[in-house]
Amino acid sequence: MAQIRDLNRPIGTRRPLVTTAATVAAAVCALGFAPVAQASPVAAGGRVPITSDSELVPAGATDEGAASPAGALSVRVYLNGRNPAGLRQLARQVSTPGNPHYRHFLTPAQYTASYGPTARQTAAVVSWLRASGLTVTSTDSHYVAASGDQASVERAVGARMHLFRLNGTSLRAPAGRLSVPQTVAGDVLSISGLSTPTSAVRPASARPVPVTAAASATCSSSFGANPATTLPTAYGAVQPWQSCGYLPSQLRSGYGVTPTGLTGAGTRVAVVGAYASATIAADAATYASLHGEQAWADGQLTQVVPDGLPAQPSSWGMEEALDVEAVHAMAPGADVVYVAAPDTEDDSFVDAVSRIVDGHLADIVSNSWVLGADTGVPSAITKAFEQDFMQGAVEGIGFLFASGDTGSQAASADGTGPLQTATEYPASDPWVTAVGGTTLAVGADGQYGWETGWETDYAQLSADGTTWVDAPGTFSNGSGGGPSSLFTRPPYQRSAIPTTPSSSSGGAARRMVPDVAMDADPVTGMLVGQTFTVPGGSVFAQYASGGSSLAAPLFAGIQALAQQRAGSPLGFANPVIYQAAAAGAFRDVTGTPSAAPTPPAAVHTVTSISPTGTISTSNVLATFGRAQDAGLSVTTGYDDVTGLGTPTESYFNQVH
Repeated sequence: MAQIRDLNRPIGTRRPLVTTAATVAAAVCALGFAPVAQASPVAAGGRVPITSDSELVPAGATDEGAASPAGALSVRVYLNGRNPAGLRQLARQVSTPGNPHYRHFLTPAQYTASYGPTARQTAAVVSWLRASGLTVTSTDSHYVAASGDQASVERAVGARMHLFRLNGTSLRAPAGRLSVPQTVAGDVLSISGLSTPTSAVRPASARPVPVTAAASATCSSSFGANPATTLPTAYGAVQPWQSCGYLPSQLRSGYGVTPTGLTGAGTRVAVVGAYASATIAADAATYASLHGEQAWADGQLTQVVPDGLPAQPSSWGMEEALDVEAVHAMAPGADVVYVAAPDTEDDSFVDAVSRIVDGHLADIVSNSWVLGADTGVPSAITKAFEQDFMQGAVEGIGFLFASGDTGSQAASADGTGPLQTATEYPASDPWVTAVGGTTLAVGADGQYGWETGWETDYAQLSADGTTWVDAPGTFSNGSGGGPSSLFTRPPYQRSAIPTTPSSSSGGAARRMVPDVAMDADPVTGMLVGQTFTVPGGSVFAQYASGGSSLAAPLFAGIQALAQQRAGSPLGFANPVIYQAAAAGAFRDVTGTPSAAPTPPAAVHTVTSISPTGTISTSNVLATFGRAQDAGLSVTTGYDDVTGLGTPTESYFNQVH
């Protein structure tokens, strides 16, 4: 059972949550947003196929033959609901400006009555699973869970389990397509849990994003304020030290929020992550107090967490602190609810998202995590997530996802394989807003200086300290983007993005990532405050951090401000976002901003910790916007690094 915790009131000891990720393989979308269920041919024996032959086996895996029975398997059958085609249609209608149904949202109860699974559907699925020899372990409004031996699972899904080898690891997965009895074909959305090992959910950065301590001697309070005069010049000039980490006031000023007077009051933003921080309330309050920010009111920050959580790993603790403080930085009047998954399993994150839409816990949902390359996530999971995203759309809930931090490449689903050219899921789903990253210069008076796409190269200092080696260096990290291999181009992208060889496949235009962007480069990142456990106690530390994990909650804050101005929820906002961009509400971010030096650069101090706990630092030259990631480019107009660009003050008047 989940608990709702008011983090601004004294409570007992809390334990944090953990999350896992899974991989997805979804079908090509027919109406532009996502696949539409089509009648499937009936297989021999009155069974109906629900997947393709290769859908459950990762690309490149070698079939090693039938798997020997080994213990019990646990599966989930996600339920299709009573009117999936009607749900997809209504989700488009309520999200499209000019449609008679635009923003005529349903309550969760109305959704359940019109589109949720019926008692008959649940009973039919339970009966089928039991007849196959499986034990039903739980049911809810989204799925039926069951477990049993391998033979019973094979009987239920109509496919044999085989062993496959990929990247030196053996995994178990069904060989061939799955099928279900014709009597339940209309009730089953997808079946998860058949492949092992499962994918692991991870914070959006597949590579660790460097963080930097806020030390005045080696950082700049505003971009360019502190020249690195003790280090070699680059590009014929002394380069500045990196940002110390922008303060909330600098980010609001830089993005034109301050003159609007908007705070996000009356809105609620959900942040989804794994585990839960026991110190987030105190950390967020301390951070706001140190920097003269609006204090958190009673009940403004809450956690929704399952019971019995293990301790939160540092990576997820840093993610929670960044997400919560970034939302508050941009929208200090918005309520924030942190919704935790109890582990990093893909099904657990589906549950966290389901909890939000079933209880309408927020109107805006920020997600700084990925499942991996969209070509590798099982379709069972993508279909389950997408059903939740469409439920959110008809209820007036918009989902935002970080686009990832490895440019045109993405990590494997289980996080152990090499990076591959692909977009990240769920950011690639057409029913979410994908948020990419920029490198942002904010001036001494808080003014917007310039911005370029976050595609940063690092050059090392020579051994004798007299020059930078091979500047601009090698690609370090950058905004995730590119064409999705799973989804065709949705209608809202058709007029904004020209069809080119890089944005199409097999003659079909693809869903392009990202949609929008915000500051993400850790060299120009945001200052974050967090409590760390150290030998002998704990310490509150501040450091600069970034990544698309920063961009997503910053844009969530922007959406809270836009909702406050509109006076009603925005829901799934991509159609109106693209309409607003056509009206000039976004700043076009290019590779060579006119206000920036050529090329723009800064000295970045990278901090690393050895396995024995030894902390060391080194200086690198960061060169911005080079897009040496061959798969992407920062260009005029829409591009696959920054999408439509970053919002301007006029955005708030365009999305009413």
